[in-house]
Amino acid sequence: MRNVLLVDDEPLIVEGMQSIIDWNANHMQIADTARNGVEALAKLDGLSVDLVITDIMMPQMTGLELIREVKVRSPLTKFIILSGYEEFNYVREGITLGVENYLLKPVNIDELEATIKHMQNDWEREEIRQIQMDQSWRILRNNILQRWANETIDAKEFRERAQLLEIPLTKSNYCAAALRIVTDHELDDPQVYRPIIAEQCEIIGRNQLPHGCEIICFPDQEGDIIVLFASTGMEEEEWQYHALRGMQQWITADTGACVWGVKGPSKQSYLGFPQSCKQVKLWLQNHLFGESETFIVISDNGREADPAYEQREPVMDQFHKLLRDGKSLEVDRFIDDFFEVQAEEGHTARTPFFNSAIQLMLAAKTLEKTPDYGGVFGPLSRIHTRSGLKQLVKKVIHQTFDTYHATERDYSPHVMAVLDFVKNTYKEELSLKTLSQKLDLHPNYLGQLFQQEAGTSFSEYVNQYRIERATHLLLYSDKKTAEVATEVGYWDTSYFYRQFKKYAGVSPTELRSMYMKR
Repeated sequence: MRNVLLVDDEPLIVEGMQSIIDWNANHMQIADTARNGVEALAKLDGLSVDLVITDIMMPQMTGLELIREVKVRSPLTKFIILSGYEEFNYVREGITLGVENYLLKPVNIDELEATIKHMQNDWEREEIRQIQMDQSWRILRNNILQRWANETIDAKEFRERAQLLEIPLTKSNYCAAALRIVTDHELDDPQVYRPIIAEQCEIIGRNQLPHGCEIICFPDQEGDIIVLFASTGMEEEEWQYHALRGMQQWITADTGACVWGVKGPSKQSYLGFPQSCKQVKLWLQNHLFGESETFIVISDNGREADPAYEQREPVMDQFHKLLRDGKSLEVDRFIDDFFEVQAEEGHTARTPFFNSAIQLMLAAKTLEKTPDYGGVFGPLSRIHTRSGLKQLVKKVIHQTFDTYHATERDYSPHVMAVLDFVKNTYKEELSLKTLSQKLDLHPNYLGQLFQQEAGTSFSEYVNQYRIERATHLLLYSDKKTAEVATEVGYWDTSYFYRQFKKYAGVSPTELRSMYMKR
């Protein structure tokens, strides 16, 4: 609702202007009235108005003099001049002052409403421009903060940008925290939605902010909300916990998601913030959470004691037998039992569970004639809970069961010969033309036969088999990636990387980072 101030020394004019149109329908209200320019200025000291409608000839101060004074105090205020007669000099001076219109008394209703509509369009454009400027500022600030946290920005450039973007550098205590949002349903695009969440978290965090302290929130590239605490170092840290709790509660209420908080150690200057942030992200990378919200505080050495639990590994012989027998329900019970862990702190180390999950999924994939690893490794980077990991293992195994039983039949002698040849010579140069000559068949016929029985083309099968062998070498050997590529038949390492990403859903390096060898 826009505020309007009416200024005229004739009471009947003021009364008439209040009722001449439906101000409320035009999203405006008469905030106050004044009999002359001096009285109007006095009222404006405690009143914010968007529009001043003023008579031009008044005692003590003319309407033009009033406009000049208000322009100094409030440059964005708009003006409409009223006059009992048309005077060219007044019109010309009003134009130079930037008034919206010069209306003659008695006021024409249609002309007044047209002027108001024009002003509303101007206000709307100004609001959009202000939002765009604000968003551009936030986007730039988020980018600089992300680069600062990742230590990918030059120190001089950062100091220059920090001054421009109001990032505090003179406090004596800096600390990073992260809020991780985990939900069963997908939120909107993180690049759009997470900055909005971060902006609201910053507003919440600034409530009851101690004197001399500052909070900045921004999303990182993984979708976590990073919180920067900057203080004088004289305050109790309780205000930081209170702020994070408030942010957690708001995100949960807004998204329906579970939110975990991790607070890093405090550092003595802004130079230590990236290290605090790194320790927080490393902790998140190395842990899986349970079903309830958790709040963790990391000590100065970057560690937080893991809850004690028995280090278990799946009994793979038993699991292989269940797979071969096709006992789906018993496989589910096996997985449920393995992932059932009582962790009082609500979190467990990630690596043992990821390693075991990969073992279980790869064991199932051995049943497939042409295993597809995209559904195995691709989703792992988005898994943050034990229950999520368990559900992924079950999903992969059930899909494998479906594929295995749907295609379980004998191959023709020719196709079986091709499969054996690939299995024994996948490290060498392979082509359907060479194989067709060995089998005394036309290459087109052999290709169609293979496609029909194997459910994929010969070249696709060769690539899938090679990637399968490469996967085992990457997980269970210390060979370098280039050595693995050569060993499975890829002489061009860059081509191997592309093929691996295509079939596995992750790069060789990403795969190894998911699975830590014991």
